[in-house]
Amino acid sequence: MRYWFGIILLSTIGTLLFISLFGNMNFNFEALEFQIGIQIFDHGFTDIKIPPIGSIRAKTHIAPLKFTVSLQNIDLKLLQGLLETTPDKQKLLKDFENKIFKVGKIFLIRLFFLAITGGIAGSLLYERKKIKPLLCGILVGVFIYTVLILGSIATFDVNAFKNPEYQGALEAAPWMIGMAEQAFVKLDTLSQQLELMAKNFYVLFEKINSLQTLSSSEGTLKVLHVSDFHNNRAALKFVTQVVKSFNVDFVIDSGDFTDYATPIEAQLLEYLKEMPVPYVFIAGNHDAPSIIKKLQQFPQVKVINEGVVNIKNLRILGLHDPASLTNEVIPPDPELVSIYQNKLLDLWAKNKENPPDIVAIHNYRIGKILVNKASLILHGHDHEFKIYQDGETLIVDAGTAGAAGIRGLQATKEIPYTVALLHFQKNDNKYKLSAIDSIKVFNLQSGFILERKVIP
Repeated sequence: MRYWFGIILLSTIGTLLFISLFGNMNFNFEALEFQIGIQIFDHGFTDIKIPPIGSIRAKTHIAPLKFTVSLQNIDLKLLQGLLETTPDKQKLLKDFENKIFKVGKIFLIRLFFLAITGGIAGSLLYERKKIKPLLCGILVGVFIYTVLILGSIATFDVNAFKNPEYQGALEAAPWMIGMAEQAFVKLDTLSQQLELMAKNFYVLFEKINSLQTLSSSEGTLKVLHVSDFHNNRAALKFVTQVVKSFNVDFVIDSGDFTDYATPIEAQLLEYLKEMPVPYVFIAGNHDAPSIIKKLQQFPQVKVINEGVVNIKNLRILGLHDPASLTNEVIPPDPELVSIYQNKLLDLWAKNKENPPDIVAIHNYRIGKILVNKASLILHGHDHEFKIYQDGETLIVDAGTAGAAGIRGLQATKEIPYTVALLHFQKNDNKYKLSAIDSIKVFNLQSGFILERKVIP
């Protein structure tokens, strides 16, 4: 009796060890690489891990083991190509479902052979010369596989993920799941209408002729003010098209090119290679050192951390947002605002003899210290297009060139793509602002608004 008990015990241990140690299996779907694994003596959970933001898990089955699906790697080039082709959502979901079914079958077969191998290995540790202990080890492996693995599959309830548990960063933001679902639905409509808008863009640009005509005398300078792309690749193509169609001389971007400055977001910056004119960038609170470093690699991009640059004989004073020095995205507190206001005052004082034509800042809370000193302040951050006078200073908030990114897709009130086109006229060898065109595109309604504000 003790003889068979020892064989069964070692076969059981061997089976459980082999399943736990060698059960992991990698698989790819499109640009994503996953790993599926199993842990014995857990509490019937299925755990979906998304490094580094956390995991989502639900109690899906009865047997005491845990299935784990982890995102291991993202092929950025493949993902970029997939996004560019705008795949059919239903086909993509169907393909993923088929892939999971196929991987699941292979995974179960793999576990079956591991269970048998583990059972055999355990029995061989006890007795190597007889066939009956070997058969006993096989039976133990098959029994454990049937009870644990097939028992889990038989009781598996995918509906448990309707009320999942969140861990890590996701714990504070379960709303992201619903947001992503709604955004995915809206993306179909958005991509179709953006494509339609791009094909018929000449109509939009011809409409500008119906506005009050500016002097076409030699020396007219056009500056496009943009802000808050928030990872919207379509928006960058939209801005590039505006630059080409309006013969823009250069662009001023007042920050928030990305959301969290991750490596995959940095891939968006590659589209700046298509920008045909100088591109002045002032970092916002959603940007970070890695994004700024990447931007500095492009010859046509001029990043202003703090100081004055001269582009096409226009002097631009810029100061980065303090949050851009870290990976934090929180706007500065009152104490830091005060410190940066003093920085801006010092920069202005150093250039007092030849005052800058434009002050560019991400957050107006910092820039307002130069009201009644600077003649023109450009900023973003608020996602609301505004042109207004504050004392002797004209303020231009470009709103959001990216329609606030994915948050714009989630918003109940549609956020338009907005940019400001500034016209400067040369007078006595110095440029003076003469008009501002606001361009607002409402994609989901396939509409746009063009307005011109003439500066006295």
